[in-house]
Amino acid sequence: MTQGQSRFVPHEMKRSLIRVYSYRNKEIRGTLQNPYFEEEPYFDNLTQLLIRMEGLLDALDFPQRSMEGRAFDQPEQRAAAGAPRPAPEALGEQKPLATFQLSVLFRQNASWQGSLTWLERAEEARFRSVLELVGLLDSALAAWE
Repeated sequence: MTQGQSRFVPHEMKRSLIRVYSYRNKEIRGTLQNPYFEEEPYFDNLTQLLIRMEGLLDALDFPQRSMEGRAFDQPEQRAAAGAPRPAPEALGEQKPLATFQLSVLFRQNASWQGSLTWLERAEEARFRSVLELVGLLDSALAAWE
């Protein structure tokens, strides 16, 4: 699909749930839920979370990138190394510390813009970059550190 063309993306796929099960020493662990995934991929850290999200956005082609991604290696190598893995079985019995709804509206200037809703508190905040998104997650999760 070329830039400028669009395809229908179901509304429910435009939002993802981030379930956080652990936050220690600024290390976030949890699962990412989106109808696009067959099962909820587990992440051990912030880098894995962001890479999984970027992969989802690329697969949906929504929102479309405004720039080509840059990397030292080939995309095939990154895809093989970053294959999602299911959450540990013990996690299924554990209640999440916090659940966030993430909506990425734009991908401009090699970053994301959108909103993050902390579902337990029904609080929404907008972010203009991935760094602001990280700051929002950290401020919400600081109580569990």
